[in-house]
Parts: sequence; C-alpha cells; structure tokens
Amino acid sequence: MESAIKNPFDPDFSLTSFEKTLKSGEAEVEDPTGSRKRSNVIVRGVLSVTVISAEDLPVVDLMGKADPFVVLSLKKTEKKLKTRVVNESLNPVWNQTFDFVVEDGLHEMLILEVYDHDTFGKEKIGRVILTLTKVILEGEYNETFPLDGAKSGSISLYLKWTPQHKFRDT
Repeated sequence: MESAIKNPFDPDFSLTSFEKTLKSGEAEVEDPTGSRKRSNVIVRGVLSVTVISAEDLPVVDLMGKADPFVVLSLKKTEKKLKTRVVNESLNPVWNQTFDFVVEDGLHEMLILEVYDHDTFGKEKIGRVILTLTKVILEGEYNETFPLDGAKSGSISLYLKWTPQHKFRDT
C-alpha cells in the first residue's frame, strides 16, 4: 500500500509530466492498438529571438565608435540571420525579432555574434552562445548576457518558445 504522504525530497516531486519527459528523454505514448510504448522525445518548435539592444560595447574604430550588427544562427543549421547596422554607437538598439524552426531543441544552441561593420569588411566584437533549455522550460524570458571574447559589453534578448511536440519511435 502506498503512503498518502508525498516525499518532498524525491527529485521528481514537483516536476510536471513535460519536465519529467525532458529529464528522462523518453515518454510513453499510446499507439493505435492501445498498447503503450516508450519513445524518444524530439523537442520541436519555433524559437523567436528579439535582439533588443547592446550596451557598453568596446571601441573598435579609430573614431572611438562602432557600427555594430548581430548575426544569429543555430549550431545545427546553415541558416544565418542578421540585424541592421546601427551606425556610430556603443549602445545600439535594434528591437528586431527573428524566428527559427528548431527540429531538436534539447540538442541545439543559439549563437549570436556581434560585429563592427566597416567599409572593408567586418570585425568581430564578441559573441553569446546559449542552450535552449531555459526557454523551452519557461516558455519565454528576457535577459542580458555578457559578450564572450570582448573587453566589455552585453546584449539584451527576449526569447520565446512555441512547442510543436513530435515523437520518434524506438
């Protein structure tokens, strides 16, 4: 007989069924014959990324300014999207939204690279690499991330996840 008192020290105590599925990487699904079988979950959905702004970017031009833009990509795909160039600013504001169709969110990473636009090309300022775990679990969030590889600077993002669940038979 099972006790009516739940153990709060059980690591699965407060997890929703979706969180339990994500944690184990498997779900039970009922096939048309009525039997239950285990499947691997593919967390598929649409990731919306709003590049809000950047602050305190390092000086890269001789004129003491930068002409920054951001290149967004997912690690597993070839698709690259970019913001417009904001001329002569170390604190640019973009407020641009980009959508990515993500086939396997648990194994995907979002890469944002900030560049300085020059007449003769581009110079990398810094980058941010994110896993999608937090946005998948929370649905949406706003956060400011420090730029890796830069002396200073951060980028503010709004991320939103719209799930489209898909199961892969094992």
